[in-house]
Amino acid sequence: MPITRTSIGWIEPTARVTVRARIDGTIVERHIHDGAKVAAGDLLFRLDDRELRAQIARGEAALSRDRAVLAKAQAGLKRTQELLARSVASQAQAEEAAAEVRIAAANVAASEATLAIDRTRLEHTRITAPISGRAGVVQGGEGHVVRGSDPTGDGLATITQMSRLQVSFSLPERDLPLLHAALADPENKGHVGVFTGQNTQPSAEADLTFIDSSVDVSSGTILAKAALKTNEDVWPGQYVRVELTLGKHPEAAAVPLVALQTGHSGPHVFVVRPDDIVEMRKVQPLATNQDEAVITEGVTPGERVVVEGHARLRHGSLIVETASAPVPLAQSSRTADVGPVRR
Repeated sequence: MPITRTSIGWIEPTARVTVRARIDGTIVERHIHDGAKVAAGDLLFRLDDRELRAQIARGEAALSRDRAVLAKAQAGLKRTQELLARSVASQAQAEEAAAEVRIAAANVAASEATLAIDRTRLEHTRITAPISGRAGVVQGGEGHVVRGSDPTGDGLATITQMSRLQVSFSLPERDLPLLHAALADPENKGHVGVFTGQNTQPSAEADLTFIDSSVDVSSGTILAKAALKTNEDVWPGQYVRVELTLGKHPEAAAVPLVALQTGHSGPHVFVVRPDDIVEMRKVQPLATNQDEAVITEGVTPGERVVVEGHARLRHGSLIVETASAPVPLAQSSRTADVGPVRR
């Protein structure tokens, strides 16, 4: 008998990115519209880059100047060292020439770093898609001024990865051993059926992939996630009904749900022996659905259980079995002591 659990879950993407500007600027080109499908690296917006290109040109000129100064200092150091070898120059002059070379080299490194920063900022004027997916509502347009220093807000657009969706749901902590066992089985991971609306057939199927590292102490539940195999009939943010199969029980009996009773001693059913004597049996339910209860302990397949008339029964009562056909309402007060039984 499959061990199943039901819960309410929600569909979520494995990746969702809010696109923001990394520098201040004005949008001069927009290459995306609301709901567009984009691929990673696609150009979404372009900012005005004229000022940055001018800064880069100035940086390149400064770098050329510093490299020329460095070459001159290196040549002066070489001459001073030759003169020092002939005892024409002093040691102090040689040390001063070497210091000038180091200063010139530092200026070159600083100019290269400044130029690299400007070139990186120039790349940021091209705002591209970081992931493949579907865009939401696009906020920015041509002429819109953006601020790279504002990490809050809705951003320019939100891209949701649609190719890999997952369903998140919570189960009671008593099901944690079953979840761990299903996740650890490489051949038979927990199977999840995803149902949308009032559908009786699953809209998608998924495999258990994640169990949270701790139990929510406020609700006594554990968060789990499952990766969907298909995404056609579900949408991110959608609430769904989840049916999770966590292995199988080797031996179990199914009885009508109306036969399962709950009293001071716990769940029980009334079993009819061959001599029509009723025996109240404590049982261990495994799972229930709309019209059936799965029992792992207390009853065995083939035994008869009472499905009507429980209120007038006691352990050891003698019963008379009636037909299973419905009885008219006007005659219901003259029925036998107990209703139909299920074999």
